[in-house]
Amino acid sequence: MAVDLRTCKLGDILISKHGARLVYVGPCDPTDYMDHNVAYEDPTLGNGTRTHDGFVFRKRSLETDHDIVRIIKI
Repeated sequence: MAVDLRTCKLGDILISKHGARLVYVGPCDPTDYMDHNVAYEDPTLGNGTRTHDGFVFRKRSLETDHDIVRIIKI
């Protein structure tokens, strides 16, 4: 199932393919390489960025990546 993070609003819950819960923070600056800022619900895991379709990396994919597979709207 494809996701589109452009439909997200601040605080929406994102589920990774490994079951991790993340929170949508907002779009990146248009000059940035990536598209969206996200943060893990567990603060020890920090935050990161994703493409519009939820991938950790644009040009490669690893099995260990926490790509987004589901959006839970708040």
